Amino acid sequence: MTANDERPDLHVIDVFMMSVKCGNCDQYQTIVKFRKEAEKNVYTYECENETCDPNVTRTLVEVPRHLDNSTRRAEELPYYAADPPPEPPE
Repeated sequence: MTANDERPDLHVIDVFMMSVKCGNCDQYQTIVKFRKEAEKNVYTYECENETCDPNVTRTLVEVPRHLDNSTRRAEELPYYAADPPPEPPE
């Protein structure tokens, strides 16, 4: 059984259906980076304007991997760089 089979009331998270709004410029941010970690996926959002400094207004959204419904779509976007395959042992 998977985690979702054990808890039928458990929902999934789709970051592409969410809006992230900047508290500085009051504009919506865009996903600019995606990375996978052991227990979660991390989506990085930034403003697309000259007003905000990304180092100040960047937003990180961390989604537990077992709830993330957006992974496949995020992997297809140009900012995602897949991890290289491991080197074979010598």
